[in-house]
Amino acid sequence: MASAVPTHDSRRAAQLTLRAAGVLSLAAAAIFVLLFFVNDNRGVSELQQARKRVAGLHADIARLEAENARLRAEIESVQRSTYAVERIAREDLGMSKKGEIVYMLPKR
Repeated sequence: MASAVPTHDSRRAAQLTLRAAGVLSLAAAAIFVLLFFVNDNRGVSELQQARKRVAGLHADIARLEAENARLRAEIESVQRSTYAVERIAREDLGMSKKGEIVYMLPKR
């Protein structure tokens, strides 16, 4: 019967070791999760700010692409037609043909 007692004690010791390992693992996991969320708040806010900057840059790109398309169309119009050149000379530069009378109205 002497051999039965050590077996029982070794099983109990193994169970206690497993329980202790489980408790330590759970505690370590809880600490890791807490540290992750506490330290990650800065990372999350930086990520949100970066996403806002990216969205703003995409909007700027779209606006500039539209402006480039408009300017290309205007360039093509000027290259194809003398009317476009004359319109720009009259409206933007205030020029006139010889003998014309130009009435300049104040801009609002």
